[in-house]
Amino acid sequence: MDRPAPLRASPSLGRVVRMYEERLTSRGRYLLWATIAFAVIGVDTRRTQVFELFAIALAILLVAAAYASLRRPKLTVTGQLPRHLTAGRALTLPLRISSESDTIQDDVLVSWARPMTAEPAPEAEPRERFVTVSPGDPTVVSLELTPSRRGRYHMRGVSVQATDPLRAAAGRSVRTPDETVVVYPRYFTVSELEVPLGRRYQPGGIPLTSSTGDAIEFVGIREYRPGDPIRSIHWRSWARRGEPIVKEYQEEYFCRLALILDTFLPRRAAEEERAAFEAGISVLASVADYFSRSEYIVDVLAAGPDVYQVSAGRSLAYLDNILDVLACLDPCYDPPFARIGPHLFERLAQLTTVIAVLQDWDDDRERFLGQVKAQGTSVRGFVVREGEPSKPLPVDGEFGDVTLLRPSDVQRALDSEGAISLLSSGGATGAIHA
Repeated sequence: MDRPAPLRASPSLGRVVRMYEERLTSRGRYLLWATIAFAVIGVDTRRTQVFELFAIALAILLVAAAYASLRRPKLTVTGQLPRHLTAGRALTLPLRISSESDTIQDDVLVSWARPMTAEPAPEAEPRERFVTVSPGDPTVVSLELTPSRRGRYHMRGVSVQATDPLRAAAGRSVRTPDETVVVYPRYFTVSELEVPLGRRYQPGGIPLTSSTGDAIEFVGIREYRPGDPIRSIHWRSWARRGEPIVKEYQEEYFCRLALILDTFLPRRAAEEERAAFEAGISVLASVADYFSRSEYIVDVLAAGPDVYQVSAGRSLAYLDNILDVLACLDPCYDPPFARIGPHLFERLAQLTTVIAVLQDWDDDRERFLGQVKAQGTSVRGFVVREGEPSKPLPVDGEFGDVTLLRPSDVQRALDSEGAISLLSSGGATGAIHA
């Protein structure tokens, strides 16, 4: 859902709003509104003397603004956000403020500039802080940043400004550079996961899977054929025979999994449906984290407005590649299985197991997993939903093992500090065990 841009980004009023937010401290903003209130109440000067309070407040505000505008802090500030954050986890950002002056600089305001977009940027605490910077003794200021939700955010830099002695107005600023950060979805550590695993023949074997699977076995050499990779050339044999010779390896059989994320969400989704959508992303990230510590090849397919696919496993990619996709994944307002199906069915001959995280269990999802199961691929399903699914979950194993998870179960797992087991429960609710 598109949100309107904030007033500070408006071409007409943006400059005024930014001056109000960035050139006035919290005390100065209170003083400004008090001045406006005195002006309204004391508009009739014959009946009230409130205009005198208005004159005093306005004079203080103007003198403070003039004093602060003449002071430019002779400071340097250094500090850098990490490229990745995790939703719900606080990060302490240390800022190092050094003085370029020979005198002590009091009443220095350190503040985090507000975002220019409507997206809910990570919250910083404290938003404003006053420090004193001494020459030759850098001051370290710690700001706590807590991203509330996953996504990609453009963070404006931290400002350092000189203020007046009353700390009502701020002058020109010295800022750290603006940065773009990616906030990962929250996920929990999985200690046990019941998944039917197996092995299948992988065409191309080692060269196409970056040496992941069973141990490499060298079986001999042969003459070069057009299309053979250069890295397979056996240089000593070429030098001895005078013609290109390549090394030949045994083709590989190993386990390859696909993680499928159901991203369907109604256009007018209720709050509990959005919570279930985010919980499903957390479950998939947790499963991906579990398999990232193994030797398996993991393919992640997520159908949003576009179909995203990333392969991970030892020597192929890291968990970060999967989390990068999940961090910025948007919901799909049309049932996504028509998009996932063609991409998946082309690769079923190489997949041993499909793990699907679904938002509901209905005819379309049942038909989709039935087609996967019919190809000889093992299936493990999780339905993340607050209420009861549209159809009863299968209990006879016809569509694989499918388990219902409540968003509250996922939240407890996220809040837990220990490892979590995702065990089969025969289609019953509550498959998360500490």
